[in-house]
Amino acid sequence: MICLNCGKAIDDDLKVCPFCGSLTDAYAGDDPAVMPDADPVADVPVDSDDGQDYFDENPVYPEARKRSAPLRLSGGSVPLILAGAACVLALACLVSILSLRKTLREQNNVLTGSVSEVRNAVNGVNDRLLELDETLSRVQSEAYNQLASQSIAVTKDITPLTGPVEAGKYNRMFIVNVKGNLSVNSSFDWQKYNESTGGWVSIVFTGDATTNEEYGLRLENSFDRNENTYTSILWANGIKPAASGTYRCVITDATGITKTSAEATVSVF
Repeated sequence: MICLNCGKAIDDDLKVCPFCGSLTDAYAGDDPAVMPDADPVADVPVDSDDGQDYFDENPVYPEARKRSAPLRLSGGSVPLILAGAACVLALACLVSILSLRKTLREQNNVLTGSVSEVRNAVNGVNDRLLELDETLSRVQSEAYNQLASQSIAVTKDITPLTGPVEAGKYNRMFIVNVKGNLSVNSSFDWQKYNESTGGWVSIVFTGDATTNEEYGLRLENSFDRNENTYTSILWANGIKPAASGTYRCVITDATGITKTSAEATVSVF
């Protein structure tokens, strides 16, 4: 027989067309409600195109064809569906990327804020440590000065000269009187300020260690047993213009504790 849907020749005892899946006359013969009485179709062309034209012009069993016709997609529908699915997938990916970027931006802002807080905290700790260092240095200096004052007592400090000294003069220039556990030969270190280096330089005496030929100076140290006082005098011994400048005396006791005298200046012309 001929399939009423696709027009292909099939076996007479088949109830379903193996080509299109439509119900055949054999199935309709079992269910009169589906296929009402009608004259059988005879001499339907075997060719599918001719058969389709025939059934288009002669819809013998429209209800049966409606119920048995399978859902089929045309050749152009599949690419459209795939394209739509791809667009949906791309949109979902784009939304996910934007959401991820927003999350990363928020996390970066939080991290940046945390780093700034940590940096500020570290700076605060550093500032506090500097303050503590300064306080410790000041306390140590005060404690050392108190210890030095207890160990070394300057009873007469040096004072600046009131006027310039004529070159070649011989007279007493600076003097200090000190009490403590000292030594006449090693406790008094006279120093001169070096303008070029910005530091203090000890005056090195030549010969018998009591004179300085470069500046024309002489050092005289003595000890008074009755007063228990040490005296150190810096004399102008044919003083030279190179001696002009600022002086001080660093006193060191037997335990290594030091105390510095006041500063005094001299101008030689």
